[in-house]
Amino acid sequence: MANNKLNILILIIAPFIYLFPHTFQFIEMGNDFELLYFSYKKYIFEFLRVGHLPLWSPSESLGFSLIFNPFAQYFYPLSWILYGLCYLVGDLSKHTYLLYTIFGISIYNVGQYFWLRKLNFDKKYCLIATLIVCFGLKLTEILRFPNAIHAFAWFPWILYAMTLTLEKKK
Repeated sequence: MANNKLNILILIIAPFIYLFPHTFQFIEMGNDFELLYFSYKKYIFEFLRVGHLPLWSPSESLGFSLIFNPFAQYFYPLSWILYGLCYLVGDLSKHTYLLYTIFGISIYNVGQYFWLRKLNFDKKYCLIATLIVCFGLKLTEILRFPNAIHAFAWFPWILYAMTLTLEKKK
């Protein structure tokens, strides 16, 4: 059991170590990360900080609902946890938002590990396979799209849940 906990800890920390230039702010995330995704999070956070729940963004033409905007991830529970943590810290920075995005890869890793373990693969093979996928270019390439990372992060958890429902005893 202790070995399993160590494997899970490795899978949570591995994306942060592999992406150390981003983790330790040696390089910044570019493309649409700041202008499209981070701007919505910052907008919502600033209103929450002053005690107002924003439902509307006036920045797009005559305004656009934040609730139905996929870039805002308004109803995603981890966004609200991010807002809570940043409220305690006092600010939502672009680096904090990038760490939140990298954490999405950690969610993916743990889910894939649990799913592979449920399929009765050996622990070491589950760990190696999950790390190979984590370090793959496709997963780290979409790091600039936080909503895609967090949507993708839950796919192995869905597979894990489907595998659990196929058990005849449960």
